[in-house]
Amino acid sequence: MKLTILGSGTLVPSAHRGSSGYVLESRSTKVLLDCGSGSTWKLAHAGINYMEIDHIFFSHLHPDHTGDLVPFLFARKYTEWYPYRGGKDKPLRLWGGEGFIDFFNNLKSAYKEWIVPEGLDIEEIEPGSFDTGDLKITASKVPHIDSSLAYRIDCEGKSIVYSGDTDYSENLIQLSQDVDLLIIECALPDEHKRKGHLTPKEVVKITNECGAKRIVVTHFYPVSDEENVVEQIRKNVAAEVIEARDLLEIEI
Repeated sequence: MKLTILGSGTLVPSAHRGSSGYVLESRSTKVLLDCGSGSTWKLAHAGINYMEIDHIFFSHLHPDHTGDLVPFLFARKYTEWYPYRGGKDKPLRLWGGEGFIDFFNNLKSAYKEWIVPEGLDIEEIEPGSFDTGDLKITASKVPHIDSSLAYRIDCEGKSIVYSGDTDYSENLIQLSQDVDLLIIECALPDEHKRKGHLTPKEVVKITNECGAKRIVVTHFYPVSDEENVVEQIRKNVAAEVIEARDLLEIEI
């Protein structure tokens, strides 16, 4: 699998970090993990055809994780501007946690059929495991807001976990046991701890308890960059630590 980071930042505008968005590619499936503002044009920067995305999994429904869903769907609707060799009705499935169907229906109420491309399917999911194509997906509740889910994706003997936004979580530790790559938020330094987000000490604890082989530290507020939270984590874990950067590609 290959991971491409589209956005490693938060809701705070930054010249260097966009809102949350990640692409995971297997041999036969392309998945978006969140679709924050700017994700659609970042796909073009990464050389990934937006018409080839098969699934979008949303960690939760905050705007910095969902803000580009409308532009993405609008682009998928009008394929005459970007012909796709697989045809106009290539399936696209959207997945989200509690309240996701109501969320989408409210968007549809505002934007009508402009955001309903052919082959669109909407799924509101509960914690648990299921298969889609060559991927095994496991969703687990994490403490942020009611819709929040972390995802584990297993494919051909490799695994990733995406924490989304979360506070310290035993569920996340269990989900991430011995994972090849853990994408984990570290929004704020320890002295700026805020409920619903992780700090370096908590990232260290989670990483050491789950035994992740590599971690990608992401979702930085500007103060986290200023205080170099990644280096604080790197000094205290056995795992390889990667600082997320927009358009960084990682082989898994």
